[in-house]
Amino acid sequence: MKKLLLASLALFLSVPVFADFLEGEEAFEAKRYTEAIQHFRPLADAGDFRSQYYMGYMYLKGYGVVKNDQLGLQYMQRSLDQNYHLAQAYMGFLYSEGQVVPADRKKAISLYQKAADQGNTSAMLNLGVAYYKGEGVPRNLVKAIELLEKIPVEQKAEAGRYLADIYLDQDSSNTAKAIAAYRAAAAAGDLISYNSLASMYLNGNGVDRDVERALKYYTYAASQGEPAAQYALGLLYVNGERISRNRLLGHAWLTWSANQGYAPAVAAISQLKSEMTLSELDQARQEFMNIQQNILGKIPSPFEEEQRAAMERERARAQQTSVRRRGRR
Repeated sequence: MKKLLLASLALFLSVPVFADFLEGEEAFEAKRYTEAIQHFRPLADAGDFRSQYYMGYMYLKGYGVVKNDQLGLQYMQRSLDQNYHLAQAYMGFLYSEGQVVPADRKKAISLYQKAADQGNTSAMLNLGVAYYKGEGVPRNLVKAIELLEKIPVEQKAEAGRYLADIYLDQDSSNTAKAIAAYRAAAAAGDLISYNSLASMYLNGNGVDRDVERALKYYTYAASQGEPAAQYALGLLYVNGERISRNRLLGHAWLTWSANQGYAPAVAAISQLKSEMTLSELDQARQEFMNIQQNILGKIPSPFEEEQRAAMERERARAQQTSVRRRGRR
């Protein structure tokens, strides 16, 4: 009974602490970092591992405080000592990239594994990619798939893209599984997956060739600022591959890609400019402005269109069924 009372008292006393932590977390999510620190600091100094993680993160990033790597690492280490998965996942990333701390792949893998064992999806993703690429661990596609398949694509869209890449690496005939994974990742917002899908539909790789669908996928990703998609779309228009040739539109998309420093686009636009007249270049600039005003960030996802079309077909079928039933009466 005494133990039960003590446990109840500890729980009661922790309620204000938890409330203060939630206020700090809310301020952090809203980017009110100075306010967040006011909540987190006393909790972190009192031993709260969650607040220690946030304090470490903000010192390492310079959010709401003067950037201080040493102090940031101290707070992170205190959180690590209490086995907090967010600290493990973040420190794993730092060791993997050699940021703030010396690069140490083995240490990164160890921290990723500890965080993944607690269900941290970021750590699962990084660990899965490490097994896929053989970075810090022997390459193991089975382990990579096992980790990545556990991650809800709605939380980490790129996990679906890596799965699709692995399916194709594992067996080139796995196109159906790869397309399903790319579609799930793209629908969840991964723009690179749109590029992969577009290429597969353009070339009929594992699917019936569908140039119109490929063009939609490329255009949507390009409209969202994805430089590789802008480059691919630009080349399609410049070369007139399976679509009507339009060097002006191609020049415009290549320019958007080159402006983001995408090296293949920089080389392509340089070559294209040397082949165009001053009048054509002026018209291409107009196309560039038209894309900026009417296309960038302003067209719906092809998956939204497909969903609407499917709903309309379902509604039409339901109406037809209803009409037939009334006719039988």
